[in-house]
Amino acid sequence: MSNEQQCSNASSCGRSSCEGCPSANGGHHEAEDFSAKLNEMSSVKKVIAVVSGKGGVGKSLVTAMMACAMQRRGQRVGVLDADITGPSMSKNLGVKGKAKASEIGILPQTAPSGIEVISANMFLPNESDPVVWRGPLIAGMVKQFWSDVIWADIDWMFVDMPPGTGDVPLTVFQSLPVNGIIVVTSPQELVSMIVAK
Repeated sequence: MSNEQQCSNASSCGRSSCEGCPSANGGHHEAEDFSAKLNEMSSVKKVIAVVSGKGGVGKSLVTAMMACAMQRRGQRVGVLDADITGPSMSKNLGVKGKAKASEIGILPQTAPSGIEVISANMFLPNESDPVVWRGPLIAGMVKQFWSDVIWADIDWMFVDMPPGTGDVPLTVFQSLPVNGIIVVTSPQELVSMIVAK
Protein backbone atom coordinates (compact mmCIF):
# COMPACT_ATOMS: atom_id res chain seq x y z
CA MET A 1 0.00 0.00 0.00
CA SER A 2 1.37 3.42 -0.90
CA ASN A 3 1.93 6.21 1.63
CA GLU A 4 -0.80 8.18 -0.12
CA GLN A 5 -3.29 5.34 0.37
CA GLN A 6 -2.24 4.94 3.99
CA CYS A 7 -2.73 8.66 4.67
CA SER A 8 -6.13 8.49 2.98
CA ASN A 9 -7.06 5.63 5.29
CA ALA A 10 -5.69 7.56 8.28
CA SER A 11 -8.00 10.48 7.58
CA SER A 12 -10.96 8.14 7.16
CA CYS A 13 -10.34 6.59 10.58
CA GLY A 14 -10.20 10.03 12.22
CA ARG A 15 -6.45 10.31 12.74
CA SER A 16 -4.50 13.39 11.76
CA SER A 17 -1.56 11.36 10.41
CA CYS A 18 -0.59 7.85 9.36
CA GLU A 19 1.15 7.20 12.66
CA GLY A 20 -0.90 4.84 14.76
CA CYS A 21 -3.31 4.11 11.92
CA PRO A 22 -3.84 0.34 11.51
CA SER A 23 -3.25 0.66 7.76
CA ALA A 24 0.14 2.28 8.32
CA ASN A 25 1.26 -0.81 10.22
CA GLY A 26 -0.07 -3.28 7.66
CA GLY A 27 -3.30 -3.84 9.58
CA HIS A 28 -6.86 -3.47 8.38
CA HIS A 29 -9.76 -1.30 9.49
CA GLU A 30 -12.53 -3.03 11.35
CA ALA A 31 -15.72 -3.01 9.30
CA GLU A 32 -18.16 -0.68 11.01
CA ASP A 33 -21.51 -2.25 11.82
CA PHE A 34 -24.45 -0.04 10.81
CA SER A 35 -27.13 -2.68 11.33
CA ALA A 36 -30.29 -1.61 13.12
CA LYS A 37 -31.72 -3.95 15.73
CA LEU A 38 -35.25 -5.19 15.15
CA ASN A 39 -37.72 -4.41 17.94
CA GLU A 40 -37.66 -7.27 20.46
CA MET A 41 -41.43 -7.70 20.04
CA SER A 42 -41.07 -8.03 16.24
CA SER A 43 -40.51 -10.94 13.91
CA VAL A 44 -39.61 -10.38 10.24
CA LYS A 45 -38.48 -13.33 8.12
CA LYS A 46 -37.67 -11.83 4.69
CA VAL A 47 -36.95 -8.23 3.64
CA ILE A 48 -37.35 -7.20 0.00
CA ALA A 49 -36.23 -3.72 -1.10
CA VAL A 50 -38.06 -2.20 -4.07
CA VAL A 51 -35.81 0.31 -5.83
CA SER A 52 -35.62 2.41 -8.97
CA GLY A 53 -33.05 4.63 -10.64
CA LYS A 54 -35.61 7.34 -11.44
CA GLY A 55 -38.90 8.49 -10.00
CA GLY A 56 -42.23 8.01 -11.70
CA VAL A 57 -41.62 4.49 -13.02
CA GLY A 58 -44.24 2.77 -10.82
CA LYS A 59 -42.05 1.56 -7.95
CA SER A 60 -44.66 2.21 -5.25
CA LEU A 61 -47.35 0.55 -7.36
CA VAL A 62 -45.13 -2.53 -7.80
CA THR A 63 -44.49 -2.56 -4.02
CA ALA A 64 -48.24 -2.49 -3.32
CA MET A 65 -48.98 -5.18 -5.91
CA MET A 66 -46.23 -7.47 -4.58
CA ALA A 67 -47.48 -7.00 -1.02
CA CYS A 68 -51.07 -7.79 -2.05
CA ALA A 69 -49.97 -10.83 -4.09
CA MET A 70 -48.10 -12.32 -1.12
CA GLN A 71 -50.99 -11.53 1.23
CA ARG A 72 -53.37 -13.42 -1.09
CA ARG A 73 -51.05 -16.43 -0.84
CA GLY A 74 -51.67 -16.54 2.89
CA GLN A 75 -48.44 -14.83 3.92
CA ARG A 76 -48.18 -12.20 6.66
CA VAL A 77 -47.00 -9.01 4.92
CA GLY A 78 -45.64 -5.67 6.06
CA VAL A 79 -44.72 -2.57 4.05
CA LEU A 80 -42.13 -0.10 5.30
CA ASP A 81 -42.48 3.14 3.33
CA ALA A 82 -38.88 4.38 3.25
CA ASP A 83 -39.70 7.15 0.77
CA ILE A 84 -39.96 9.68 3.61
CA THR A 85 -40.26 12.83 1.48
CA GLY A 86 -42.71 11.26 -0.99
CA PRO A 87 -44.68 8.66 1.00
CA SER A 88 -47.52 7.00 -0.88
CA MET A 89 -47.91 3.47 0.48
CA SER A 90 -50.64 4.26 3.01
CA LYS A 91 -52.79 5.74 0.20
CA ASN A 92 -51.90 2.93 -2.22
CA LEU A 93 -53.02 0.31 0.30
CA GLY A 94 -56.08 2.19 1.59
CA VAL A 95 -54.74 2.95 5.07
CA LYS A 96 -56.21 5.90 6.96
CA GLY A 97 -55.36 7.31 10.34
CA LYS A 98 -52.22 7.91 12.36
CA ALA A 99 -49.67 5.52 13.77
CA LYS A 100 -50.20 4.69 17.44
CA ALA A 101 -47.51 4.45 20.07
CA SER A 102 -47.39 2.25 23.14
CA GLU A 103 -44.86 1.76 25.92
CA ILE A 104 -43.14 -0.98 23.94
CA GLY A 105 -43.06 0.67 20.51
CA ILE A 106 -44.94 2.12 17.56
CA LEU A 107 -47.85 0.14 16.14
CA PRO A 108 -48.21 0.06 12.34
CA GLN A 109 -51.58 0.64 10.72
CA THR A 110 -53.34 -2.31 9.13
CA ALA A 111 -54.72 -2.00 5.59
CA PRO A 112 -58.17 -3.40 4.74
CA SER A 113 -56.32 -6.31 3.10
CA GLY A 114 -54.56 -7.12 6.38
CA ILE A 115 -51.14 -5.76 5.31
CA GLU A 116 -49.30 -3.88 8.06
CA VAL A 117 -47.98 -0.47 6.93
CA ILE A 118 -45.80 2.28 8.38
CA SER A 119 -45.30 5.56 6.53
CA ALA A 120 -44.20 9.12 7.27
CA ASN A 121 -47.75 10.29 6.41
CA MET A 122 -48.96 8.61 9.57
CA PHE A 123 -46.97 11.09 11.68
CA LEU A 124 -47.91 14.33 9.89
CA PRO A 125 -50.79 16.61 10.98
CA ASN A 126 -52.01 16.61 7.36
CA GLU A 127 -50.95 13.97 4.84
CA SER A 128 -50.29 16.70 2.27
CA ASP A 129 -47.73 18.44 4.54
CA PRO A 130 -44.18 18.34 3.10
CA VAL A 131 -41.30 16.66 4.89
CA VAL A 132 -38.43 19.14 4.58
CA TRP A 133 -35.61 17.33 6.37
CA ARG A 134 -31.92 16.81 5.75
CA GLY A 135 -30.51 13.38 4.93
CA PRO A 136 -29.48 12.24 8.43
CA LEU A 137 -32.97 12.89 9.86
CA ILE A 138 -34.60 11.01 6.99
CA ALA A 139 -32.18 8.09 7.36
CA GLY A 140 -32.83 8.07 11.12
CA MET A 141 -36.57 7.80 10.58
CA VAL A 142 -36.12 4.80 8.30
CA LYS A 143 -34.09 3.06 11.01
CA GLN A 144 -36.81 3.91 13.54
CA PHE A 145 -39.41 2.32 11.27
CA TRP A 146 -37.38 -0.89 11.60
CA SER A 147 -36.31 -0.68 15.25
CA ASP A 148 -39.20 1.09 16.99
CA VAL A 149 -42.18 -0.35 15.10
CA ILE A 150 -43.66 -3.63 16.34
CA TRP A 151 -43.89 -5.90 13.30
CA ALA A 152 -45.86 -8.92 14.53
CA ASP A 153 -44.88 -12.15 12.79
CA ILE A 154 -44.17 -10.81 9.29
CA ASP A 155 -43.24 -13.33 6.58
CA TRP A 156 -42.45 -10.71 3.91
CA MET A 157 -41.45 -7.12 4.51
CA PHE A 158 -41.45 -4.92 1.39
CA VAL A 159 -39.45 -1.69 1.66
CA ASP A 160 -40.59 1.02 -0.75
CA MET A 161 -37.45 3.08 -1.37
CA PRO A 162 -37.03 6.57 -2.83
CA PRO A 163 -35.44 6.63 -6.29
CA GLY A 164 -31.69 6.83 -6.74
CA THR A 165 -28.75 6.03 -4.48
CA GLY A 166 -29.00 8.67 -1.74
CA ASP A 167 -29.07 8.48 2.06
CA VAL A 168 -32.13 6.26 2.40
CA PRO A 169 -31.04 3.42 0.06
CA LEU A 170 -27.60 3.44 1.71
CA THR A 171 -29.22 3.31 5.16
CA VAL A 172 -31.55 0.46 4.17
CA PHE A 173 -28.78 -1.67 2.64
CA GLN A 174 -26.41 -1.04 5.58
CA SER A 175 -28.94 -1.26 8.41
CA LEU A 176 -31.63 -3.76 7.39
CA PRO A 177 -31.09 -7.47 6.62
CA VAL A 178 -32.17 -7.22 2.96
CA ASN A 179 -32.79 -10.65 1.40
CA GLY A 180 -33.69 -9.51 -2.11
CA ILE A 181 -34.09 -6.51 -4.39
CA ILE A 182 -36.72 -5.69 -7.01
CA VAL A 183 -35.56 -3.05 -9.51
CA VAL A 184 -38.39 -1.18 -11.23
CA THR A 185 -37.63 0.64 -14.45
CA SER A 186 -39.16 1.72 -17.75
CA PRO A 187 -37.72 0.73 -21.15
CA GLN A 188 -35.82 3.88 -22.09
CA GLU A 189 -32.10 4.07 -22.78
CA LEU A 190 -31.63 6.96 -20.31
CA VAL A 191 -33.41 5.06 -17.52
CA SER A 192 -31.35 1.91 -18.21
CA MET A 193 -28.15 3.93 -17.80
CA ILE A 194 -29.34 5.36 -14.45
CA VAL A 195 -30.48 1.95 -13.17
CA ALA A 196 -27.07 0.50 -14.10
CA LYS A 197 -25.46 3.11 -11.80
